[in-house]
Amino acid sequence: MTQERLAFGVTTNQFDQLVRLLRTITANGDVMTVGGAESLHRHTVSALGEGIFEAALEVQVVLDEVEEQRLPREPRTANARPHRGAASAS
Repeated sequence: MTQERLAFGVTTNQFDQLVRLLRTITANGDVMTVGGAESLHRHTVSALGEGIFEAALEVQVVLDEVEEQRLPREPRTANARPHRGAASAS
């Protein structure tokens, strides 16, 4: 588990959607990279590029939703306060 404070909540549906979209982007990019644009029909390249673009836009929509799902701030405990130095015992 992370030691950093968590700021946003993500639903399992949002997480699954992000995974699906990233797989779409990766798969389309792989076809363009491995196949090479010169070996693919120009309409295929255009369709793959559009698929990548549309998936990236959907990723942005999901991330915008996640940004709206801020987690409540955890109250600080007495032990969590920053230490400003010990009082001297004179």
